[in-house]
Amino acid sequence: MANITVIGGINIDIEGSPFKPLVKEDSNPGRIEMSFGGVGRNIVENVARAGGSAAMISVVGEDHMGQGAVRHLEELGVDVRGIETIPGKNSSMYLSVLNHGHDMELAISDMDILDELNLEKILGHEEVLCDAEVVCLDANLRAGLLEAAAETLASRGIKLFFDPVSAHKAGRAKNCIGRFHTVKPNRIEAEELSGIRIESEDDLSRAARWFMNQGVKQVFITLNKDGVYYCSEEKEGIIRPGAVNLVSATGAGDSFSAMILLGMAEKRDIEETARMGMAASSLAMESRAAVNDKLNREEILRRMK
Repeated sequence: MANITVIGGINIDIEGSPFKPLVKEDSNPGRIEMSFGGVGRNIVENVARAGGSAAMISVVGEDHMGQGAVRHLEELGVDVRGIETIPGKNSSMYLSVLNHGHDMELAISDMDILDELNLEKILGHEEVLCDAEVVCLDANLRAGLLEAAAETLASRGIKLFFDPVSAHKAGRAKNCIGRFHTVKPNRIEAEELSGIRIESEDDLSRAARWFMNQGVKQVFITLNKDGVYYCSEEKEGIIRPGAVNLVSATGAGDSFSAMILLGMAEKRDIEETARMGMAASSLAMESRAAVNDKLNREEILRRMK
């Protein structure tokens, strides 16, 4: 039985990069890569690769890539009974075109299928909700659904974790942030939610106290290259990163969230959980993929030392 359940998005990521400087309004020779993504999906895969027991509640279309994403999670041991196929809909897709310097030139995001996920569908998977030690909600859920799910699940005594996804989407949880046991914003997302400008360690502490005054029990504020700040009633501190073989920062935050979920499910100390998150993030940054397929529990524990 899964002890971690994630409610969130499954994306199909399509990325094109030209071999030479991009010529607009023309066909450019280059490389096109497709992969499975989505914050919720990435978190679930990281949990599974780290030896955790996970389930997911989401929606996909009938298309080949959406069905492939579900099969991929199932092969990793994830409980996918909560992932519903929506007839006549495309799976959520993110199409990006890079320039010659590998910076994004433009992108198109099609996530309309997530509107098909509603509270009734979520609560219909009572088994994977009530048996979980912790349930994760990601901010790809529309604001009304995020609030309703947080209020309903918290009222049932279910421990909740929130991943803000982005500064733009973080505000969707502003009215229900106190229903979450644990949150993991980055600095900009923490500013968006708390209204507190963060420019120093004292500001980090002030922001964390704002979250805790709303009812949150554990706060992790990620600081990009500067590490992570963590805070609970018992402890607070900052963990700085060691040397990292940086290939891509994509997915580092998702791997950190996965380790927080494992730490909560295993009732680990907040500092130890933060160290697990830093170890998993360093692994994530060594891969171009959103999830490093070399991530495993043994390597995470080795890097924590």
